Amino acid sequence: MKTNNKNGKVRAQDIADMLDISLSTVSRALSNHPRISKETKERVKQVATRLGYYTGMPELMNPEKTDSVVILVPSIESKIYRDIVRGVTASMQDGNYQAFVYDTDFNLEKIDTFLKTYKKYGISGIIHVICKRNLPAGLHNIIIKDRLPAVTIFETDDNSGLSSVLPDMFQGASKIITYLKSLNIKSLALLLDNLQQYEDNQILSSFETAMEMSEMDKKGLSVFYELQSGMKEIGELLSSDKRPQVIMVKDILKALEIINISEKSGIKIPEDLIVIAIDSQLKDSALTSNISLLKIPSYEMGYEAGEILLYQMRHPDAERKTAVVPVNFILKGSAIRMK
Repeated sequence: MKTNNKNGKVRAQDIADMLDISLSTVSRALSNHPRISKETKERVKQVATRLGYYTGMPELMNPEKTDSVVILVPSIESKIYRDIVRGVTASMQDGNYQAFVYDTDFNLEKIDTFLKTYKKYGISGIIHVICKRNLPAGLHNIIIKDRLPAVTIFETDDNSGLSSVLPDMFQGASKIITYLKSLNIKSLALLLDNLQQYEDNQILSSFETAMEMSEMDKKGLSVFYELQSGMKEIGELLSSDKRPQVIMVKDILKALEIINISEKSGIKIPEDLIVIAIDSQLKDSALTSNISLLKIPSYEMGYEAGEILLYQMRHPDAERKTAVVPVNFILKGSAIRMK
């Protein structure tokens, strides 16, 4: 089959034209997006194979491309940020853009240094995963001076007028607090990564607000940061007289470790201790299948940010947009207690 583009290279648009579906549907099908039906995914994959379009060698790797999109992330070591990058990359597969990641290491000065030389990389747009409350000065400058399209993920205190993608963290926190209150829970511990990570602040403030609105005493909330890999602090917390009734921990594997430590200490889950993970997605593992989850929609946020940025690059005068992505509470065995 011949393609409609001039260089004869098979594009995702050719798949869309052949199946009479949208380009975004093809992109989501190829990236296994949960909102696309299995039937559509199979049809897209069959046509992609027949035409010679392989997702393992995406158009983003085409050396002839010159335009780029950069994703500024505070730390590539964070699974939440990696899932955001995956979402952005999936949304860019059908665009004429390379997408690359710049690890900012939570350093605004490092971002400003990079932005001074951004033009030599052929950057046409920026997705900035917020790490501090204020935007870097350099980002302000190029947005105003160069009119460079930009989208932020998470909130800032700046009234920048930028398009942004936000998780509805309060929605998920409120569901958890409502459930815990129904069990007459009085004490809970929140275990986070780092005060520098802005989403940790959003998680904490959402739980505090949810507790206040439900008239649950916030004095019962303990917050811990930067736990060591050996989780010595967890052992001490579990063995203390002030052991919380609930532990909510960032990272589902840490939740699994807490459950293992608890059970070895004779603490029953969930009868004696409820454990809830805060993570971007469930691991596909029998070991983690029973762990309750506050699911941060990192992949979905990245995908949405990518789509907004693509639209802005194609329509420079388009009105700026704020997208709010739902945060769900998935209740499973580690938190199901008979009332």
